[in-house]
Amino acid sequence: MMKATKGVPAIAVVLAAVLCVASTVRGEDQLVRQLSNGFTAMHAAGATSPFEPLLYAPSGVFALGFLRVGSASLDLAVVHLPSSFPVWRATPASPGDWSRPATLTFDDGSLVLTDPDAGVLWRTLDTIGDTVALLNTSNLIVRRYDTSVPTWQSFDHPSDTLVVGQNFTVSSPPLISGNRRFAFRLGKTFMALQMEFYGGRSTPTYWKHTVLEAQPENATEPPVYGRLDSRGFFGLYLAGGGGGGGEQKVDTLSFDTFVQNLTGVVFRRMTMDDDGNLRAYYWTDGAKDWISDYKAIADRCELPTSCGAYGLCVPGAAAQCQCLLDSDTASTSPPCHAGEETADLCSGDGIQQVGFDVVWRTRVSVAYKEVLPSLETTNKTEAECEAACVGNCSCWGAVYNGASGYCYLIDFPVETMVYEADERKVGYFKVRRLPSMKRSRMSPGVIAATAVLSLVLVGLAVAGACSGYRLWERRRRKRAGMEQELVVEPGPYKDLKTMGSLTKP
Repeated sequence: MMKATKGVPAIAVVLAAVLCVASTVRGEDQLVRQLSNGFTAMHAAGATSPFEPLLYAPSGVFALGFLRVGSASLDLAVVHLPSSFPVWRATPASPGDWSRPATLTFDDGSLVLTDPDAGVLWRTLDTIGDTVALLNTSNLIVRRYDTSVPTWQSFDHPSDTLVVGQNFTVSSPPLISGNRRFAFRLGKTFMALQMEFYGGRSTPTYWKHTVLEAQPENATEPPVYGRLDSRGFFGLYLAGGGGGGGEQKVDTLSFDTFVQNLTGVVFRRMTMDDDGNLRAYYWTDGAKDWISDYKAIADRCELPTSCGAYGLCVPGAAAQCQCLLDSDTASTSPPCHAGEETADLCSGDGIQQVGFDVVWRTRVSVAYKEVLPSLETTNKTEAECEAACVGNCSCWGAVYNGASGYCYLIDFPVETMVYEADERKVGYFKVRRLPSMKRSRMSPGVIAATAVLSLVLVGLAVAGACSGYRLWERRRRKRAGMEQELVVEPGPYKDLKTMGSLTKP
């Protein structure tokens, strides 16, 4: 099923306005299409426009420039102008500050993005070039005058997106989602989707596709590489496998539009999205939205974080989310667990475990158990499965299938589990005990003494209040008596005079 996804309307309007104004004032033939050594461009701190184009592709469809990411971050990016989508970013892991000035220079053959305080934010490494150009394919290249082969190109350094004609190899950096939580990687004979934990130190797999015609047992066989094709598929190839230095296609992931004859100019991309799914999209002339025609994971409950940490996804036509942490203090719907885990449960010595609570649930499983580590033998008992995890500080949970005896270990922070209507499927999960959640336990004697002391304090407070009231009442009555003694009854003037004369010496 093909699905439309909306772009960023506000950015799209601004970008369209920028392109329109530039075309009107200078004409398309006056747009900057090449940078030479000595080039310098400044980003104005806190600029109102979300994108400041510096270099255009010949077609005018793509531009390189300063991009505002979110509300306050800055990055250097190649943007698809009709949709405002960045198909490449220079430093997504550590962007700059949009509210501060930044400088892009091309000197001595290197592109360098700098911040006056932070220094170098990003640069092209080990490059020697005379010019910088942006091709109609969206590939940003640095090259010499005397050759057409680039000395550096953005196609070798993808961020979260692949485009048509861009090779994705075993040595390529992985596609990392914009939120830095998921990755798409290519192995020698497979491709996989993985979660990113502890800053990338732990990368558990939740989706894996093995190349159909590759031979994993053949150590001399060259690795596969992938490439997005304009006809609507992602092809996997063996380098030199076709003879004569050519390539041999060994697998194909077909999109919904593979058998369709799309009219007009079509631009395709494949992106690692923030929900952990790998999707393919296409854009046609005059379009308003990207159209999705492929996704690696079809069912929402099969996505690793569809209901968040310690969430429970209930499959159905409209999947529902619940929480594993079923208690008086826990939420019954996501978010079920506050905070992101940045380390395992091991203490400083790497052996002992930090404090944790335990949750047991029946009718629970994990969607990607086939790629999880499991105990070597089957016919395990529920107790044996739990015991394999309880003393292991790198284990966060275990899922047991009573029908098969399989025990699957979760050696990463617990994310979304899947509901299955089978009492024999049981889950054991550890929950880090946060400092704010710790409660001191008092003995019954201490509790009794505390209660008695509280009663005594209350009694003293009441007695003090009563004494204070009686004292106040006595003073009030005394003041009232004095006022009565000083009252002068009405009388003749002479009486007043006589009364006053008594005070004289």
